Amino acid sequence: MASDITLTVAVPTFGRPTLLERTLRSLAASRRPTEYRETVVIENGPQAGAEAVVQCVAELLPIRYMHVPTANKSAALNALLESSGDSLYFFADDDVRVEAELLCDYVRVAAQHGPGRYFGGPALIDYEQEPPTWLKAYLPASARGWEWNGPVDKVDRPVLLGFNWAAFGSDLQAAGGFDPQRGPGSPTGSTGQESDMQRRLLARGLTGVYVPSAKVWHYIPRERCTPQWTIERNYRQGVERGRITAAERKGSRAIPPTWVVKRYFGGVVKAIVAKFTSDEEKRFSAGFRRSYDRGLLAGYRSVS
Repeated sequence: MASDITLTVAVPTFGRPTLLERTLRSLAASRRPTEYRETVVIENGPQAGAEAVVQCVAELLPIRYMHVPTANKSAALNALLESSGDSLYFFADDDVRVEAELLCDYVRVAAQHGPGRYFGGPALIDYEQEPPTWLKAYLPASARGWEWNGPVDKVDRPVLLGFNWAAFGSDLQAAGGFDPQRGPGSPTGSTGQESDMQRRLLARGLTGVYVPSAKVWHYIPRERCTPQWTIERNYRQGVERGRITAAERKGSRAIPPTWVVKRYFGGVVKAIVAKFTSDEEKRFSAGFRRSYDRGLLAGYRSVS
């Protein structure tokens, strides 16, 4: 079945040419299976040097540049799906480096299972500067590392990270493509265009397959693992959860569910109490909770 698969590597990028080159050189140094077709760099938003980087590494691997004027990651991925047709797509980001056998591992596992499944691997972290140990517990999985602990052939939750997963184009198109209202550049400010897609794939009866050998290392600059960044990121997570809650709710959405209201005001009380403690982590924890609650309500109202 492997001969029926073509592999396309998708690398959306926005304003980070130096990191992009690091990612592309990592891909070029990895082993490419015979099913490999091309790597496509999709620059979304203002052009900021990605095309020159692609030209620089063109002699190292088959690669193509696309430009999508809208600064929206989901729009960029949808443009790729429309231009490249059916393929097995491996989705990276412009700030990762990959295990040498990663592309071969994805093709091997995809050949075993075929369309109707999607695939993902673990994430390790390259910190520019190690964050405080206490803060790591609050960071999102993308900034602290992730692996799946369940059965490898039954990933039944939308947990695969957006910079290390793969799916067949036919399944992605059947699920409606990526939602431009989610992810980087979205007007709602929410996270989660990949987890949203995985939810829709699961709803269509697909399940994920974990590929433990398909490792990537995600680069985290010092400014993306500070207390302030973590709180701001948690707000966006709340927005995403609020949008999901509103979409799932039956009947009128004018008034948020009782649990949302109780959580919101409970967080207000915790934040007030935390102001009187000298414990740095307790103060942070209250602000972290409060940021999520504010995002939850804002996300709910954005759909209502």
